Amino acid sequence: MEKRKLILDTETTGLNFSDDRVIEIGIVELIDNVLTQNYFHEYINPEMNISLSAQKVHGISNEFLIEKPTFNEIAKKFLDFIKDDIIIIHNAEFDTNFINKELQNCGFSNIKNSVIDTIKIAKKEFPGQTVNLDSLCRKLNVKNTRQNFHGALLDATLLSKVYLNLTTGKQEKFNLTDSKVVNFNSNIETKNLKVSLSVPREKLMNLSDHEKKQHENFIAEMTDPLWKKIK
Repeated sequence: MEKRKLILDTETTGLNFSDDRVIEIGIVELIDNVLTQNYFHEYINPEMNISLSAQKVHGISNEFLIEKPTFNEIAKKFLDFIKDDIIIIHNAEFDTNFINKELQNCGFSNIKNSVIDTIKIAKKEFPGQTVNLDSLCRKLNVKNTRQNFHGALLDATLLSKVYLNLTTGKQEKFNLTDSKVVNFNSNIETKNLKVSLSVPREKLMNLSDHEKKQHENFIAEMTDPLWKKIK
């Protein structure tokens, strides 16, 4: 059975989950450690003001969120997407505290999903070093496609690359294409990064003639393999 993992990131009105609210959720999906074209992305009206310090990080303004749905309106859609699959988060306590508080406010229970915290993996890999997402992109030679601001969907995509590199040594190639939304610091329409994963899964699984030949040579060089003893 294919193993589904979800890489999640949020943006919020501030840093205190007791008082602040979620304003953006981005999730990308891995099936057997291959990024699919399936993702979840919502901007959310927090029904409160965003702190200036938070706006400097993600660039999302109060005005931009006025017409967006509340968390209550997207909660069921969010839960239907995550199901009971593994969730991967960088600094998981921060995001899960916020999401669980939002779910409680809507009358739902806390998420029961297993959670992998990539910051713990990174600290073991790079003890005593800075392990935020930007620094990990540099350490692991992951192309950082951020412009001026953080964004939940973009950060989830970057984290998927970092996670695969940390755990499998696999370097995925992603295409991020521009799509038109509002510049959060002005009324000028500019770009926002949405995920466009143009390589079908079936194509990723096809081997070239050169790869097939390499595999055949590898098999031929093996001495006394176990499967030859099985009749």
